[in-house]
Amino acid sequence: MKSLSGRLARMVAILGLTVAAFGTTAASPAMADSAGTAACTRPFVYDGVQIQVDNCSNGWVWVWGGTKHNWATVYVTDNFWHKGELRTWRNQAHTKSFGIVRSFHVCVGGTVGLFPPLPYQHCSVEVTL
Repeated sequence: MKSLSGRLARMVAILGLTVAAFGTTAASPAMADSAGTAACTRPFVYDGVQIQVDNCSNGWVWVWGGTKHNWATVYVTDNFWHKGELRTWRNQAHTKSFGIVRSFHVCVGGTVGLFPPLPYQHCSVEVTL
């Protein structure tokens, strides 16, 4: 029961952050009310970073940086093979429209150690939609 309570608390916290992040953006995938457009939003998670891609409403990509890494960057390839990126920082969320998203991958990074701090970065595989 303890793990169920912890999962529920974490899910409520994530939902609260998601709603707060979408509330600051004028147009975002979460604002779609109909069941038809809600089916187009696809959630992804990579090493604590949450990504949502919505190809129904002009290719919106939303990313929340999570609490584990200093930054997260989503590299997007659109339907015309143009590349773009969306960067966010720890505990922050950002949204951007890319047109129709063909594929993306996520890179996360930060520093480890104190003296001297050593940078690190690792990336996901390419996700094709």
